[in-house]
Order: sequence, then structure tokens, then C-alpha cells
Amino acid sequence: MPDVIKVRAATNNEVTFLSWDLDGMIPGCLGFEIVRIYPSTGEERCLATWVPFKGQRNPRWIPQDSGVWPVQKTFWRDLTVRRRRDSLEVRRDGEMIAYRVRPVGDMKPGLDPVPVRPAQVVDGKPAYTGAARPLGYLGNGAVSPPIFLGQMFGKARVAFTNGVLSTQWMSHALAEAGIKVGQRDKIRAELQRPGGEIRTYLQGDVPDVLTSLLKRAKTQGGTVRLALYELGDDELCDAIIEAKDVVEVILSNSGRDDKTKAWDAGNAPFRKRLRDAGVTLTNRLFNNSHIGHNKFAVYRDAQGDAQAVMTGSTNWTSTGICGQSNNAFIRDDPAMAKVFDAYWERMKADVFPPPADESAAGRVAQAQGVPFRRENRRPNPLNGDTVPLDGLTVWFSPNDPDRNKKDISVRPVDLDDVFRRIRAAKEAVLFLVFNPSRLGDNSIIDQAVAAATANPKLIVQGAISDHTAMPNYIAPTKDPVTGKSNKDGKSPFVFPEKVWEAPNISIVRAANLTGATIARDFQAEVLTVGHAIVHDKIVIIDPMADNATVVTGSHNLGYKASYENDENMVIVEGDKTFAAAYAVHMLDVFDHYKFRAWRRTIGKGPSDRDGLSTDDKWLKPYADDRKGAIARYFP
Repeated sequence: MPDVIKVRAATNNEVTFLSWDLDGMIPGCLGFEIVRIYPSTGEERCLATWVPFKGQRNPRWIPQDSGVWPVQKTFWRDLTVRRRRDSLEVRRDGEMIAYRVRPVGDMKPGLDPVPVRPAQVVDGKPAYTGAARPLGYLGNGAVSPPIFLGQMFGKARVAFTNGVLSTQWMSHALAEAGIKVGQRDKIRAELQRPGGEIRTYLQGDVPDVLTSLLKRAKTQGGTVRLALYELGDDELCDAIIEAKDVVEVILSNSGRDDKTKAWDAGNAPFRKRLRDAGVTLTNRLFNNSHIGHNKFAVYRDAQGDAQAVMTGSTNWTSTGICGQSNNAFIRDDPAMAKVFDAYWERMKADVFPPPADESAAGRVAQAQGVPFRRENRRPNPLNGDTVPLDGLTVWFSPNDPDRNKKDISVRPVDLDDVFRRIRAAKEAVLFLVFNPSRLGDNSIIDQAVAAATANPKLIVQGAISDHTAMPNYIAPTKDPVTGKSNKDGKSPFVFPEKVWEAPNISIVRAANLTGATIARDFQAEVLTVGHAIVHDKIVIIDPMADNATVVTGSHNLGYKASYENDENMVIVEGDKTFAAAYAVHMLDVFDHYKFRAWRRTIGKGPSDRDGLSTDDKWLKPYADDRKGAIARYFP
């Protein structure tokens, strides 16, 4: 009898991504039971699932073990590896875990029965409706090698938000708090509430990573230089104020308010708080299409020598830490820190006239100067030279001394570097992006698609926040008489729309389940409370190879960022552990939105056909290697 022959697992300390191999089609297989194992104690915990078999219902959204409602694919995500969604308790770092995966099918003589562990009666009522389906084990399965839970990945401490709002957990948590999914102001207030269960789960370890260099400076006698695009969270603002004697801040402007048309409305009250508290503050107000998009910190020791850098995609706002997918990392690396420190100093010295007032629109004069842009034109810039960094390439923006507006006829030097790496990919290109460009043109999106088209063995998977960046987006047209926009455009959820046209490419748009597209027993979901949904700016190239590469930082990975914005882009090379952590994050976000994008594409509401398959036909494309390419490759 064929069986599970190998299980692999990788974690980023928030999520575990696991996959498994079969040695053939398993007759009668209705899915797989997944058990998390703690080798040091022998404790076992069966992972929970929520979707029942066809003919059953789960109207109260009560979880069952995966041995009751098994997993019908060859990969899975353990979303509660450290964090419970119903408790503030966090499982400690430093533990080893492993996973056992076993195939299950309908119980019959000769099979060992799958235990039914959770209570099947809850509050005096059956946990679910419909006839129970006793299952038995079809094989012994396999156990993964142990993996270590910790925050260090390679040379960096890494953290990721759990900031995907379009989840069933979030919908039910909001309902318990008396909040409807359409009440954005109330949801936003919940995300801002210090110590709340929803906020605590969504933010993960990211706030601690953002502020840890401030804490280090206070305890070790050093200083911190911060460069921020947005500041809009009370706890993060308080952390800066508490470190006012050891921190200097460059704070750019937030965007223009849609209603009042005033610039910097989001940052303004927090800017005032910093100023009133005596924080050393430099305003960097463009109030136009140029933005100071950085979110980094440099730690300098008591002698003033740069020692460590924190950077990533996370804005210092409640939405940034709770309402978007984001990443942040700290690297203790004096050579890297000196490069960032010099950039911070050059940014502070790059003075231009301020707008008429802090809320007024900027003009042509509010732009970065030529000397600043020229120095950014080389990688790893320091004192007019390129310096060697260990396994790193750092780019800063803007980096064209001759142009301060996007010009698609001239490829920026930083993106040329990234595009070259994508073209050289051998195994996989994975990405999460916000909105690099319309249709993904002249960005990592069209480069990844081109690479996969040229190499059918190359796996390309990605998630995009803004639908206008999808490669198959069609813009609405304007009525030539009225000038009003016609609603004849297309806002696609998946690319390609017919997956067999490019089986190695899968790009999805961030989506939520709505009343018209929810599956049976699912609830409508929140999509966003702000502007972005996927806010990461990451590319992972060949994460299993010795030259595994991760592109991260603040750069949106399109031409505008290189030409017009203050940005940093960090390319980490040859660190497979770091790459695996970022790949787990990417696959977590991608897999979540892939189901929702597919559901939105078919436009299907609740149906009696919803639920787990009751025969083994679902497994055949996995057994035949027609589905699950990423599971066979990673981890």
C-alpha cells in the first residue's frame, strides 16, 4: 500500500509550512492527519481543521482534529505553532518540534481507528451536524526531522506580522466583540487597543523588533537613528518618547487626506507629540509624489560606531503592525550598519525648502538633491565608494542623478540588479508586493513571469495587494462626452485565469470572502482597514539553493521607488535559513489569498457541494505530480 514517505517542515517562528511526499496513489485516501510533536517531552498535538465533509455542517465554526476532518492536499500551514488565537499566551522560544503525517480513509475491518479527541458535544449541542464519518489509518505515515523554534534566522532576528484580516478567525473574533466586518472605525480602534487579544495575535513579534534597538540604546548607553515614513501608533510613539535622550528621528510626511486634501494628516498628531516631548526631530516633508518611504533604525554604540540595523516593510502605525502582511529584521553587522548610518546622515544633510506649511501641497522644490541621488547610485555606498558586505548588497533610493521622476526608458540600477537575479533563477521565484506598477510592467512581476515563460520548470508564485498591478488587469475607459469612468474594466483575482496555460505560474490578488462568495458555514470577512493589504516588498529566489537570495526592505520593487522615493533595499545572498523564513511567510500569505481569489473568481455562494471530498479523486493530481509543485520543492 502506498504511504507518506517523507515529511519536511520549515518555520519562521509564527507559521510552519510543511509538505510531504507519497510513493503513489493511496486508494481510498480521504486526506491526512497532521500531528505536532514535541520530542523533548513526547507531547503530541493534532492540528485543528474547520471544514467538514460534504453532507456535514459546522455552523458554529468549532474545530476538529485533522484526523476527523483531514487535510486534502500535500502541504499545510500550522498557524498556531507559537500563538493561540484565543489567548495571550505565547509558547516559548527554544523548543524543538516535528510533525507526523498519516493518510486516513473510511474505517473498515483491519484498519486502526483514528481517535476522535475533541468533545463532540459543545454547550449541550453536537459540535457539528450531519452523520459522523469514522476514519481509519491507511498507513504509518512519516515524521519530519525536528525543527527549532526561535527568532534568529542566519545572522538576523526576523519577525513577521499575522496581519491578514480576511480570516474566519478574525470574523468570529470581531463578532464576539460586537463588531461587524463593515465597521472599519471600530475595527481600527480594536487594532489600536494595547494588550487586546486581536492586536496581540496580529502583530506577532514585530513591535518588539521595531523598538528593540531603542531599548538596547537605553540599557547599553548607545544611540539610535530612525528614518520613518509614517508614525501612527500610540505604543510605538511612546517607545520613541521613552528613548528621547538616545534617539534622533527623521520623519517624512504621510499622504494626503482624501476628504480634507491636507497633507501629513496621519503623522501630524504624532509629530507634535515627539516635538512636545523634546525628541530630536528632523522633518522631511515632500507633500507630493516623492515620499520618504524608509522604515529603518541604526544602533550606534557608546563610542558612536554603528553596530546594527533594523529594516523591513513595516510602517510604525497600528495598521502596519496589525492590518497588513509585513516583515522586519535586525542584523548585528557593523559594516552594514555603517552604510545605513552614512545614508541617514546624507539624508539629514539633503535639505530642501519646506512646504508653505506642514499640511500644504509641496511643489517642484520639494525633492531630493543631485548629490544625494548620485551617491545612492552605487551599491553599499560609503564615503564615495562601494564597500564589501558579507552576503549582502544594499541599495538606496532615489538613485538617478539626472532624473527625479519615473522614466521607463532608463532602468534604475537597483532594479537592474534584482531583475538580473530573477532571470538567473533556476528553481523558484516567490514574491509578495503591494503595488510596484500598473500591470506589473517594469517591475519584479513582469520579470518573474518572463523568467517562468522562458523556463517552464521555474516555479513562480506571488501575491499582489493592488489589483491594478495584476498582469491581466484591464483599466476602465472614460466616456468621451462626460469624462466619467465606465465600469467596463476588469479587476482580476488570479493570473493566469486558465491555470493550464501556465502551470508553473500562479499570481493572486489579495481578496476576502464576501456574502456572494463565501463557502458553506464561512462568514464574510474584512479585507482591509487602510490602504494596503499585502505590504511586504519581498522576492525570494531559489530558497533551497546554496545561493538562496532574499530581496527585502522598503522598496516597492518598481521604477517609481527608485526614481522618486527615499528607500532602502537589502539583498541577502547565500543564507538558506533566512531565505526559508521568508519563504514560509510568503507561502503563508499566498496560500491564504489563493483560496479567496479562486472563490471570488468563480463567484460562487454557499453550496451543498462545499466541503471535503468523500472519495479519493482529489488525491490523483497530487499523486500524478499535476498539483503541488511547491510542496515537492519546499521545504
